Amino acid sequence: MWCLGASFWYLFWVKGLSPQPENINPHESALAIAEILIMILVSVFIGFALFWALNQQTVSKKDEAVQQLLIERAALQTSEQLLQEQSQKSEITLSRARETFREDFLEVSRENERLKTELENAQHVTSSESNELEPLKNEIAQLESVRQKLEIELSELRTDAQERKSMPKPVSKNTADKNSTESKDDLKVINGIGPGIEKKLNKHGIFTYRQISEFTDESISALTDVVEFFPGRIQRDRWVEQASKLYLDKIRK
Repeated sequence: MWCLGASFWYLFWVKGLSPQPENINPHESALAIAEILIMILVSVFIGFALFWALNQQTVSKKDEAVQQLLIERAALQTSEQLLQEQSQKSEITLSRARETFREDFLEVSRENERLKTELENAQHVTSSESNELEPLKNEIAQLESVRQKLEIELSELRTDAQERKSMPKPVSKNTADKNSTESKDDLKVINGIGPGIEKKLNKHGIFTYRQISEFTDESISALTDVVEFFPGRIQRDRWVEQASKLYLDKIRK
């Protein structure tokens, strides 16, 4: 319709032909129609050229897109191969890890069984040792009761010693020397006192168990300095406790 309208416009307006049939010039009309056909043909060629040019750009873009897709496909294939290789390596590593885990598990199981056996043996040993410790516990309890009795006796001895201190002493020196000589005890019975130490004690007026049982920390320190004992020997050998027991036995007799 556009071509038809353009043809009429070219014939009647550009060429100036008359639309009346009786006024039509065949020669001019044929020439004008030929010109119109040539222009239409040129237009067709121009249209085809434009279409080919535009289509060529689209085709080149499509080719570039195809090339890009081919490159991406090659990259994806390479990535797929790498992933397959990594997957194979991972499967090999996983299989090795499974084997190692199985071996470790077996080793841990054996070690667990060994530890259970050792624990059972240790429990048997502990039960046997606890059975052996029962007599020792009983003996310790007996010794504790004896210690408590000795403490009670020691307190009684100290009370008796305090009462004796409060009693009036004899005035005569000869009488005191005579009494000390008559009541002289064998100090060597006390563990830690030998003949030499007994002589030193007698030299400083210590003859009886009662005198040793009344030792205090101050008197022990002073006696250690005077008699030249090893420091701490009286406490270590428990002279006071031994003398208190011997003195209490002497009183009971």
